[in-house]
Amino acid sequence: MTKKLMRGLVPALVLSLAVGLFAGCSSSNNNSQSAAPAQSEAAGSDNSSSGGSSGGAATSGGAATSGKDSLIIATANETPSVTTNLHNAVAGDYLNNMTHNGLFYTSDDLSPQPALCESYEIVSDTEWLFHLKQGVKFHNGEEMTAKDVKASLELCKESPQVQQYGNSTGTIEIVDDYTIKITTDGPQSGLLSDLCHHGNAILPADLIESGHDFNKEPIGTGPYKLVAWNKGESLEFEANEDYWDGAPAIKKVVWKVIPEGSSRTMALEAGEVDLIIEVETTDLARLQDNPDITAFSEAGTSHNWMMINNEKAPFDNVDFRRAIASCIDKNAVIQVALNGTGSVSDSMTPDCFPGVVSDGAPSYDVEKAKEYFAASGLNPADCGFAVICSDDTKLRVGQVIQSCIKDALGVDITLESMDLATYLDVTATGDYQAAIGGYTSSSLLAYVQGVYHSKSIGGSNKTRTNDANIDALIDKLQATLDPEENTKVVTELAKALNEQCPQVPLYLRNNVRAYNSGLQGFNVNAGGSTYYQRMSWGSN
Repeated sequence: MTKKLMRGLVPALVLSLAVGLFAGCSSSNNNSQSAAPAQSEAAGSDNSSSGGSSGGAATSGGAATSGKDSLIIATANETPSVTTNLHNAVAGDYLNNMTHNGLFYTSDDLSPQPALCESYEIVSDTEWLFHLKQGVKFHNGEEMTAKDVKASLELCKESPQVQQYGNSTGTIEIVDDYTIKITTDGPQSGLLSDLCHHGNAILPADLIESGHDFNKEPIGTGPYKLVAWNKGESLEFEANEDYWDGAPAIKKVVWKVIPEGSSRTMALEAGEVDLIIEVETTDLARLQDNPDITAFSEAGTSHNWMMINNEKAPFDNVDFRRAIASCIDKNAVIQVALNGTGSVSDSMTPDCFPGVVSDGAPSYDVEKAKEYFAASGLNPADCGFAVICSDDTKLRVGQVIQSCIKDALGVDITLESMDLATYLDVTATGDYQAAIGGYTSSSLLAYVQGVYHSKSIGGSNKTRTNDANIDALIDKLQATLDPEENTKVVTELAKALNEQCPQVPLYLRNNVRAYNSGLQGFNVNAGGSTYYQRMSWGSN
């Protein structure tokens, strides 16, 4: 078996109306902000859950695996909960995807696709009919019907940690046992995205009503059932043989909690685990050189940048903003800070979303940077600024930027280390010049609402962008339900933002995984979602 490194963006073939990505914050990316529906960097996630489609304990490395029927996964972070409505954490969403389904799930190309929903109709801009799959059984043997869907979506609305994903569902009515009507409060192009989120996973209505402890005994319709939770050590799952989309090939899945990165690497190399979720990037080259291990590195949706306060000089000068955006070697940033596990981004919006273009956005071109700087009319001696860096990765990013800007423009910048909590407060209030940060969104709409809409100034709009045209385009995007028209609005908005250049895009951070090469059907989308029911073991 030859070593493999897989790289690149997942094809994004769907409009922002339907994209329902997972927004994640793991220990490897502690400084990114996230868009609703998403999760802030300090905590966890916004992922679309629940796939449909079918798909072991390890031996040494990638030795013969054809008889295996179990899978051991190493993860850095233990979930705070196995419920669907009492957390919004990446670690919890991973597990919810195994035990639960929603009406929709996020597919490999990032589009929301029907799961427990058989089909749907957009009756009007505010009226939606959802027809449910029939014969779907919960883990306790009960059949899922419309009353369960209504109760589950209303539970999401009432649960503080996930209620943001219930805002778009409006009024929920039962038409018959297998049909639900949703009447939204105005056009909601993000509705399908929200219905992918684990907060809207479907639970038995009678158990919701009775106050069942879903953290002790999660009951869903998913491909796996939780059978044991050994706190601080592991979680054990067994296949749901009555799964509506076919019983999984792998019958037992164990999640082992291994906080230390090199220990996870050694466990995979020794055959003690089969797959690592959070790969230590300093070990990536070593794993690539192991013929029995496949290393996977794919660009995700975490958009990272140097954000700059547009309200303060010299950043209130668009030519200066474009000058610094043109003089930074982003490939060097990725190599130095991420050991190559990222993809260059020039656009002001993540180009993993459909309709996003880089037209008009500055790219790395030192001579062009000098032209922009000359056009700004500014003196290098008057343009020095401080860049806040809230962790070691961001500091490495800052060091590359510091060198590039000094060499190209003669502008001196300083790097200021700051703890995460202080960083978040300072940048939200606008009491800063520049900072290294990021934003992980669940959809293009969610991203632009959080990062660029003027209503988010004082919150996640750290650049303090305040432009009536940008706001109008974002509002238009929210209200545009037609797929083709929605994508056109995305493109129009992307071009407008690229011309304005309110920040300095750097890279999309990769999702990095490593696994025993005998594992077949491995999958992870750009939002970090994996559907383990698709996996099986084969011989090398």
